[in-house]
Amino acid sequence: MREAMHMIEYRKASENDVSRLAELRVKQLIDEGYRPTSDITDHLKTYYASSIADGSLICWVGTDEAAVVATGALCFYQLPPSFSNPTGRIAYLTNMYTDDAFRRRGIASHLVSLLLKEAEKLAYTSVRLHASDDGRSIYVNAGFVATDGYMAKKL
Repeated sequence: MREAMHMIEYRKASENDVSRLAELRVKQLIDEGYRPTSDITDHLKTYYASSIADGSLICWVGTDEAAVVATGALCFYQLPPSFSNPTGRIAYLTNMYTDDAFRRRGIASHLVSLLLKEAEKLAYTSVRLHASDDGRSIYVNAGFVATDGYMAKKL
């Protein structure tokens, strides 16, 4: 049992976090019920390193005494323009995960708010995500609504 709770600090992930991000992603997938049928660690490290470097992924982390204990990310994609989204640009909230010992402290909710601010700053008008059963209430509380197989929030 921990003797004292430390303050969680938040920052953008960097290339120094790549190994820990890969580790948390594997934990996330297993927690969501996926069987680890292959070792994807090297692929994840390559993805995080290149995507953080080129800006196609914005990742925030929560740290406890400098150790990454939670993460959330935005990646971006392009759809054909539509009347409801004239640019076709979509921000996708993904990779939300908090270590078991740090859950139920509002960390994921705070990461979601930081990521939504990032999307607004980049002039995205919509953020989408697919929610696990465990995470659904966090997204509903942040204003996401279920629609056509995913959840979305208009900015």
